[in-house]
Amino acid sequence: MWLIRHFARRSRGSDWRAYFLIGCVAILALLLAGASWSAQRSASERSANEARQTQTLEVLLETDRLRTAALQQIRGERGYLLTDDPLFLQPYRTGVRDAQDARTRLAQLIANNPAQTRRLAAMEEQFERLNAVFSAMIEQQETGRNAEAIFYIRQGADRRAIEAILAGLSEIERAERELLREQTSLAQRRARENELYQYGLTGIGALLLILATVATFYIRRAVDAEAQARRELQRFAATDALTGLPNRRSFMEALGRALERAANDPSRKLCVAIFDIDHFKRINDRFGHPAGDEVIREVGVRADDSLRTRDFVGRIGGEEFAIILPKADIEGAKTVCERLRLAIDGKPVRHGDAIIPFTISVGVAEFQSDDDIDHIMARADEALYEAKTGGRNQVRVAA
Repeated sequence: MWLIRHFARRSRGSDWRAYFLIGCVAILALLLAGASWSAQRSASERSANEARQTQTLEVLLETDRLRTAALQQIRGERGYLLTDDPLFLQPYRTGVRDAQDARTRLAQLIANNPAQTRRLAAMEEQFERLNAVFSAMIEQQETGRNAEAIFYIRQGADRRAIEAILAGLSEIERAERELLREQTSLAQRRARENELYQYGLTGIGALLLILATVATFYIRRAVDAEAQARRELQRFAATDALTGLPNRRSFMEALGRALERAANDPSRKLCVAIFDIDHFKRINDRFGHPAGDEVIREVGVRADDSLRTRDFVGRIGGEEFAIILPKADIEGAKTVCERLRLAIDGKPVRHGDAIIPFTISVGVAEFQSDDDIDHIMARADEALYEAKTGGRNQVRVAA
């Protein structure tokens, strides 16, 4: 205002210049207000995108937990039917409990999404059907009617329920990723619009140059921070925190890509191995869970060191790991897995004052033309089961 009065006093016909200067100041104020509004809108969309990323990550973690629990129910129930050993009912019951907890948590996460809620409700029906089938099989086994239980399995009711559950989980994950993609696209569009608006301010002149430069610097820093946060979130979502190896979801995605390549090229060999730590529960019970975690970490390090460069190893749950062995037939894969077994056998881990020996059992399956993820993993898991029942600390291949 002092500048306006000073300019009006010293110039002839200064009214229009004063009004012009006032108009410029008013336009500058409007532009600054617009810049503030644009930045606020971008920040709002950025916050919404961060919230959506967190929501999606939590949903994916719960669906992965639910998938693991359902498969654990199957392993426990099948183990009990095949061995008549009640110890196998413990992982089955744990799977039932974990599945219920995961469904409860998942219902809370998607409560505001009617479409996702409907998908979860449909999946609840499949879980009830699966639990009813399992309960009937276990009851028949407990009362000595093993043949009836096996006949019940052959009817495929449990398989159909599991397939419906896995399909429902995949649909929930797909919907969450689509929501995240839309929100991310909107946030990026808002950020780009805001950035262009700030660049437009530089055309006002020297008066806005410093302001535009500072605004652009801060916007760029915010965009870079957002991109870095997104990369960190993606890395966290794909990595097992304890071992640093790919987690189950990341491993399954890599396995899906490997199976697709093998299916498209019949000459391309591919094997999958599953291995876990023998008597791991004893290690936890005797030395404590921190020692068990140290053993798991060490297994991850040795697996990463002893496998081929092209091999892909991930932790798929608890003390269980899996390996994708591209360009390897069953004999080559067995040789690689035997090298891994020897790298672990006879080399105990020191934890505090304790020396902890441990071994692994490995099951290997070779890709067949009609294999999908579930089938090849199931065959590798069956081979692992044979290695366990055959004495542990060995490599078995699927028939």
